[in-house]
Amino acid sequence: MAVELTAETARKCEEIIGRYPEGWKEAAILPVLHLVQKEWGYVSLEGLKYVSQLLGMPAARAAGVMSFYPMFHKAPVGRHIIQVCSTLSCALCGAEEVVDYLKEKLKIEVGETTGDGRFTLEKAECIAACEGGPAIRINDELHRYLTKEKLDKMLDGLE
Repeated sequence: MAVELTAETARKCEEIIGRYPEGWKEAAILPVLHLVQKEWGYVSLEGLKYVSQLLGMPAARAAGVMSFYPMFHKAPVGRHIIQVCSTLSCALCGAEEVVDYLKEKLKIEVGETTGDGRFTLEKAECIAACEGGPAIRINDELHRYLTKEKLDKMLDGLE
């Protein structure tokens, strides 16, 4: 399956790539991946190959970069992405209980999306909120010191 970016997104990618010196195009991979994901909702295997060709880098290297960062998705996700920090600080503060509660409430497992396409539940390696565990991100917005009540209120407020 051939993939293409809109003319506007392709222009933005070229603009970003143009900021890097000759021979350093692949350094633009993170902002380019962000643009691609913003347009398509995720970065498919075909999309990753497209990005690697755009940057003149091996697809395996692009895949390695993409897999390192939890904000990039390889498959379609829900409208609201819930990432629960699973590193030691949050784990000691109750992150696993948060995961269990969300699995029960949403009736999905980690890595799944609700049938209505509303929520995707993920574990994240670190979301840089160690002082406020357990912490989660919903659609890139950080939430600290979570309780079941706080979770219910946040989720009920999302369409």
